[in-house]
Amino acid sequence: MSATDKNAQALKALFGDAALTSRLGSTRIAVVTPSEDMPKSGLLLAEVLADVLGRLWPNIDFKGSCAELQLSVAVNAAKSGSAPVDGLSVQWAPPYDCMISIGSSAIPDRGYVIQVGANNWDVQLGPEAVCGPSDNPVGPAFAAALAAAQVFYHMFESELGNMNVVPLDSCQVDLKQLFHAAELEVGPLNIGETHVFGVGAVTHGLVWLLEHWPSAVTGEINLVDQDNYGDSNGQRYAFMRAENWEQAKVSAVKRRLDAAHPHLLVQEHPVDLNSYCAERGYESPLQRAIAGLDSAEARRHVALKLPERTVNMWTEGVRIGAGRYLPGDGNACLACGYLENADTPVDEVGEIYQQTGIRPDLIRSLLDSGRGLTHQESTMVAGHRGVKPDQFVGQPLRSVLPALCATGRLQMPKDSEAVDVPFAFASLFAGIAGFVMLLKDCCNNLNGSYGWTQHIFKQPSAHMYSSLYTKSNCVCCSAMEQTGWSLN
Repeated sequence: MSATDKNAQALKALFGDAALTSRLGSTRIAVVTPSEDMPKSGLLLAEVLADVLGRLWPNIDFKGSCAELQLSVAVNAAKSGSAPVDGLSVQWAPPYDCMISIGSSAIPDRGYVIQVGANNWDVQLGPEAVCGPSDNPVGPAFAAALAAAQVFYHMFESELGNMNVVPLDSCQVDLKQLFHAAELEVGPLNIGETHVFGVGAVTHGLVWLLEHWPSAVTGEINLVDQDNYGDSNGQRYAFMRAENWEQAKVSAVKRRLDAAHPHLLVQEHPVDLNSYCAERGYESPLQRAIAGLDSAEARRHVALKLPERTVNMWTEGVRIGAGRYLPGDGNACLACGYLENADTPVDEVGEIYQQTGIRPDLIRSLLDSGRGLTHQESTMVAGHRGVKPDQFVGQPLRSVLPALCATGRLQMPKDSEAVDVPFAFASLFAGIAGFVMLLKDCCNNLNGSYGWTQHIFKQPSAHMYSSLYTKSNCVCCSAMEQTGWSLN
């Protein structure tokens, strides 16, 4: 399944109409940078913006001092998802449906213009947006995601009309204020012992920021994911390249982090999270877990390992978010946010069996392991629904279910926990939020559990940040209370 197919699937999930995919192919976008050399934050913004746009829009012209760099980045992004690249070029050939100006108002044409800038922790949209000298990648990445979301909103405004959304003509965001993170500074970062469960779309957003963190990064990071890359991942995996196809995700990310931070110990584990934890043993608890997973069920599996602290990142429809969990003393653990629905008449396995006809024991095995379907298993799923099996070979079952749903072949139950299919800018937003939560956690912030969420087309607000408290029916919190487990 190519990135183009995945984007059609995401449009189907968002609007109920995969036919809107044709609008992606007919839209012309221009990205303009000043003719003079860009400051460091502008270069970072230009790079991330080209990557996130290139994974969705096939017709983009680049102009200005960063045009060649942006073209190279966008072409790599498109190729990673087997998407066409003929419409990507360095030129100025108006008219355009949407123009993005980075750090300057020098757009030599009239039309719809998004001016975007960033510096350090500050993000700007509007006629006053400029870029500064800071080499902090967080502000530029957030600005790129915000601008990319506004491009999408402009091109699908009529379809998004029922969401009570207005265009962000002018917007200023202080990310320290947004995430209640006055303590954050750019400097050496020690991530201690960290275990990353799931090296998927949101994790790739976090990885790019960690890779570009301008100071030394030390500690130990364990990458846990059993999957290899496929071209469908190019739809939303930040800075994935075509040469990554068929490579283990953990191996490719390890090479990137090794090159960027030689004093960071990076361990790769191409296995599922349950196998990893069983092999590691449970005598010493996980000091820090990062959950970059694609289902509530998988997050519950992480929570059941009782990590001392957890950073969680997620996308769900038009909302994204991240949280930091430091359980104990009434503070929530990860499981508190993903309690099982006791009112569901049958469990997840039963629902999928009813919809697909796959044997329950095989369903449980596929869900628990997260491994890709064999050709025989793909034929079983496809034959039950009258579709071709080849597109499902090597795909985890959770990825196959929404694909069947998007083609109209499968009506998922209302309580289903199938994987969401976000756009690249949504995954990037979530990865940035997760990275900020990681920074806060590494500052030894002991202020309990907290989370932040955002509607991807609305202005970010610090009011969406809140403390998270334990749920009385959470089995993990109950287990910790009974055993006297506490960090304090």
